[in-house]
Amino acid sequence: MSDIAKRIKAWRHALGLTQEEFARRSGIPKRTIVGYENAERDPGSAALAAIAKTGVNMTWLLTGEGEMLPAKSEKTTENQQDSASLDALAGRHARRWSKLIELVESAPSPEEAEAILDELFARARQQAELAELRQAVRELTAKQKRA
Repeated sequence: MSDIAKRIKAWRHALGLTQEEFARRSGIPKRTIVGYENAERDPGSAALAAIAKTGVNMTWLLTGEGEMLPAKSEKTTENQQDSASLDALAGRHARRWSKLIELVESAPSPEEAEAILDELFARARQQAELAELRQAVRELTAKQKRA
């Protein structure tokens, strides 16, 4: 897998998006995203511009240098707000993020790195679903008490 393919996939995972969700957000067809992530093709200038709109630091995406998230700017668009939220999260948990990145990057093979990422995101999704269920139970309980 090419380095840019790895970084596109890492960015999508950092956003917590499926390939389909990332395709919708970027405006790039899902099959094309799959092709980029599988290193079957390299993104052209139009695709890179579309990916840039999701808030990624393009220097990092193209070269691997610098941080995944761009430095904060004065102008705030919706995508930049998403980026700022991720930046704040990374700031509070920078050491943990660094350890997770180190864990993934030190995997003996790309397949094992992918498995680690898949497991991390599966666990994160489970926690989000559990939080949603707990909220639904609280709402139902409150509704029953009012009835």
